[in-house]
Amino acid sequence: MRLQMLNSGLLKGMLGMLAGHELSVSERKPHVRHMIYVALPCALLLGLANFLQSGYPLSGLIVALAAVLILVAAFFLSSQDKLLTMAESLLLLLALGANITLVLLGGIAGSGVLWIYAFPFLALWLKGQRQGARWSLLWLLSMLLSIWAGSEFPFSHVYDEKFMVQASVAMLLYGGIALAYNFSHSQLKEKLYVSEQGVQAKNRDYLARLEQAAYQDGATGLPNRLRLLDILNREISLAQERGHTLLVAHIRLKKMFETSTIIGADASDKLIRNIAATMTAAVGSRGIFARIRRDEFVCIYRKHSEDISATDIIKEILAFRLEYKINDYAIHIDHTIGIASYPRHGQEAETLLHKAAQAMLQAQFANQSLVFFDERQEQQFNRKQQLFVQLHEALQKGGLSLHYQGLIDLKSGAVIGAEALARWIDPVSGPIAPAEFIPIAEKSGLIKPLTLWVMREAFGQLARWRAEGLNLRVSINLSARCILDRQLVDDLHGMLKEFNLPAEYVVLELNEAGLADETATAMETILSLHKLGFCLSIDDFGAGHSSLSYLKNLKIDELKIDQSFMRTMATDANCRAIVQSAIQLAHNLNLKVVAEGIESARTEQQLQEMGCDIGQGYYFCKPMPADVFNQWARSWQINRRAVLQA
Repeated sequence: MRLQMLNSGLLKGMLGMLAGHELSVSERKPHVRHMIYVALPCALLLGLANFLQSGYPLSGLIVALAAVLILVAAFFLSSQDKLLTMAESLLLLLALGANITLVLLGGIAGSGVLWIYAFPFLALWLKGQRQGARWSLLWLLSMLLSIWAGSEFPFSHVYDEKFMVQASVAMLLYGGIALAYNFSHSQLKEKLYVSEQGVQAKNRDYLARLEQAAYQDGATGLPNRLRLLDILNREISLAQERGHTLLVAHIRLKKMFETSTIIGADASDKLIRNIAATMTAAVGSRGIFARIRRDEFVCIYRKHSEDISATDIIKEILAFRLEYKINDYAIHIDHTIGIASYPRHGQEAETLLHKAAQAMLQAQFANQSLVFFDERQEQQFNRKQQLFVQLHEALQKGGLSLHYQGLIDLKSGAVIGAEALARWIDPVSGPIAPAEFIPIAEKSGLIKPLTLWVMREAFGQLARWRAEGLNLRVSINLSARCILDRQLVDDLHGMLKEFNLPAEYVVLELNEAGLADETATAMETILSLHKLGFCLSIDDFGAGHSSLSYLKNLKIDELKIDQSFMRTMATDANCRAIVQSAIQLAHNLNLKVVAEGIESARTEQQLQEMGCDIGQGYYFCKPMPADVFNQWARSWQINRRAVLQA
């Protein structure tokens, strides 16, 4: 049984029946062309040899003429893919006809015997395993019949019986060799074919996994940003057809980096999967979620009506609480949401995603949980982004300047110092108010380079005043972000040495709101600044987060009462009482008191009667460049002396 199977497989392999595929047109065409290029000169040489030397002029002439006609025709046929099979058949018919002609006319006994046995190999090479084997068998049968039965024709050559036997055995031998080669080649091709199919299957699987990775978030299984664009475009098309509206919600999770650092990478992946499950469950089948960054998601929600409020959205769509317990950690994740709607805010996927992201950023800056996209807010946001770029460039190219506003001793009337105030005149936008660019510097991270620039400019000016005989102090506002910078103390200490200044001539004004959270770093920085000798002042006292605890705990030298109290003090008894209480409190704690925003003689007189130490405001002078301030300060001192002498 096994022998029968082996013999059956051997026979099928020799006949090319085990081949799983045939040569393609692109693989066969070069074979045809190459055979034509080789066969034409060889056929002509063979014909010439038979005509001149071998004594077989008729066979040589027939082979040469047939070769020229058929090979030229095959060449033109092979230029078209659909006629390639016909060209191959012509070539093999030419070779088969030439072989039969040589046999019948006796050429096989001459020069033809040298190449006639190449036919099976050429057939297999030209037509492939299956068709080539069939042509080889056809050739073998044709040759044997021509040799043994050719003597029946009057024009055929009569061969010697020994030659006929030898030629037949040779044909069987070469035919068998060709078919055996075909069997080996079939096995090899099948192995290669199977291997190639396996490789292709693996490649398809690998490409599928790559495509999945390219379009799907690995941690949650949700679509990623690339896939999101396709989904949103599809949803927009469906909304157009059905007359629905779409809401695109951009969701940012708060403090995910800090949370991930605490709980670890594996727990963080588990947390983000739980968050994704919570949000998708809240939306249900009417919405689709995608994760576009580590802590950001987008929800596409189908809505039948465009008339929907933020409250409706929170109740109907985004009413999820992100509270979990992972690895014994109780975790609560807050989130900020920005929403854009189709078609109100845009009709293209990129536009809607951009506006939803803008709304989310607007919510983040406004410290709100949810904000609808608003064109005016976007303009304000873009304005801030533009100013950030311009401010960064101004810091690099020296586009800022310092103005100084005088500080007056309310008892003696003398100029005792000035507050350094940053001013910015942009070449394109013109003057930009500090109330606009200082908050941008605070939120963008430019506050440190801005503060260091102000410090260096003010320290340099203070050194020049002292060299010119103006015994003044300079007040500089210090941001809460700067107080949290551990490098600040070293930077200021270095500047004192660089300009050879005593620290007590520099007043650092700490914003009251920045002291609301008394972190260890801030407390340490303030203590270090006090030890260096700087005079520390609480700016805008009474305007917001007033707390008596930092007056007790911090090394403060003075209070600066907010200018809002100065505006109504002359007419508001309650306001006067607050100012009076603040002055008394400061004096009881051995602190000096500065009142800013003085704009009238009446306000100055009231502050003098209350015992306020220092005054600042438009009543005395407006902020001015350093050279103008020099002239004003000297003129003020001269006028004050004249008044005293009178």
